[in-house]
Amino acid sequence: MDSEALLSSSYTSGQISFSGLGSGTDFASMVDKLVQLERRHMARLEIWKAEWETKKTGLQELNAKLLSLRTNLQNINTMSKFLVKDAESTDQNVLSATADDKAQVGTHRIEVNQLAQAHILAGTTTQTSTKTDITGSTAQLFDYSYAGGSTISISVPAGTTLEGLRNLINTDPDNPGVRASIIKTGDNAHILQLRGMDLGEGKDVTIAATTTVSGYGTDDFITSQTAQNSQIKVDGYPPGADWIERSTNTISDLLEGVTISLRDIGTVTLNIAVDEEAVKDNVREFVDQVNEVRSKIKELTQVVGESRGSILTGNYGIQMVDSRLKSILAVKGLGFDVDNDVFSSLGMVGITTDSAEGSPSFGLLKLDEEILDHALKNRPDELAQLFAADYIGTSNSSDFRYYSSVNGVTKAGEYTVKYTVSGGVVTSATINGNPADISDTDEITGRSGNPEAGLAVKIDNLADGTFEGKVFLKLGKATEMADALKDLTSTSTGPLHIIKDNYKDITESIDRKIEYEERRVERYEQDLRDRFARLEALLKYYDSLGESINSQLGQLKSDSSK
Repeated sequence: MDSEALLSSSYTSGQISFSGLGSGTDFASMVDKLVQLERRHMARLEIWKAEWETKKTGLQELNAKLLSLRTNLQNINTMSKFLVKDAESTDQNVLSATADDKAQVGTHRIEVNQLAQAHILAGTTTQTSTKTDITGSTAQLFDYSYAGGSTISISVPAGTTLEGLRNLINTDPDNPGVRASIIKTGDNAHILQLRGMDLGEGKDVTIAATTTVSGYGTDDFITSQTAQNSQIKVDGYPPGADWIERSTNTISDLLEGVTISLRDIGTVTLNIAVDEEAVKDNVREFVDQVNEVRSKIKELTQVVGESRGSILTGNYGIQMVDSRLKSILAVKGLGFDVDNDVFSSLGMVGITTDSAEGSPSFGLLKLDEEILDHALKNRPDELAQLFAADYIGTSNSSDFRYYSSVNGVTKAGEYTVKYTVSGGVVTSATINGNPADISDTDEITGRSGNPEAGLAVKIDNLADGTFEGKVFLKLGKATEMADALKDLTSTSTGPLHIIKDNYKDITESIDRKIEYEERRVERYEQDLRDRFARLEALLKYYDSLGESINSQLGQLKSDSSK
């Protein structure tokens, strides 16, 4: 066999492999080592990719913490959510009540004389079955009115049963609010009942004289329940035989911020108080949730020793988040005035930052419960405003007052208002130095394009002259931070999302490089195997050739010795 044939038969059939038998050299191990060396660049790419993936995961974890914080802040970002108040009745069987942040703390004595009721008519005509024909062979009319309204006329076909009349009343599209029912009063005894669906005096059901259904006319019903208002007294008022009346048993306009549910006749004491423990839980939750975010930022960015940083040390997106949140926590609230507001910053209610180097909680918020307790017991409303004011407007001037603002348009903050009056008419006005619109001679409104857009101020002093003062539009810390988090976690403009997308692009680019390296190393390995296969085949050929020559030489020696 010639050398070319030997080489071809040694490495071109099937998968290339090296036995080492032909040369005594382990070419397979040599190839593996060379390929391993060639893969070093790919290994570096894998490590690089893992670093970026870790950074991306860190941003995702921080973003999740921010979203969780925002959700929790939204649970306390209004006065009614934050300032929890209880209304406790001494007899829940007579009445129960709930209170919101507008309820005044105190005690009230409430006397219930009667409950509001709906009007009910009961028929006096008894049918042995609900299937009994009540019209015979001729169509009839059933006419009635409700609450003093116009007459409702229902055409009742021939052969209609008691059950059919009930259904005609209830399914009539012109039904003004009357429910018909069948009452079984005994064996083979059924009557028709008509009930007004509204409580209160004057909500009467009246059968019209034009009704022709026999046994169901004006004189065939009795009043089983009178339509009436509820009657109550609050703290002995009104005196004597007079009563406060409502056409409902659920009363929300008697005491501001209190909803009362009447259940029975009787007298109770209603105690309204701040649920101090619930409010403190809201503050504690605020501190804990903020610290969750701060701890994650510390974990991702802290520097260990003098030089070694964490995976996201120096990341500008995290720095933006950290700086924004720290600013909100440190400065006075938007629209708060240090001179006129009892509390204008979190430090005034016991929330500060641990600045002790080496402390396990260094950089985190800490809460002084004693200061919080004092604030809650003495100024609960002002405490609640610091956290949950939802664009509450005030003025420091006796010449004008805050009137209104436009939700989502007017920005919270402090505004300087200046106006001039001549001849009893406002001739010019500015808000924060910007020209303002004047309407109805006594109202100033901020123009669009400025933070004060939509801010309306009511003028009380129309004496000739120039007047100046301030309007404050307050936004609590919970709402301010929730709004900031909405921007920071935006999936389109949020800094963390933008950076995360950038990291994604980088890792995808690395993936493409790794794929290229995979193909290059595969080609390199294949080339090595081809070359070493040829080398082994060649060496095997020469070994065989040497053996043949040695054999021939041996034969010659043998022949010459004969």
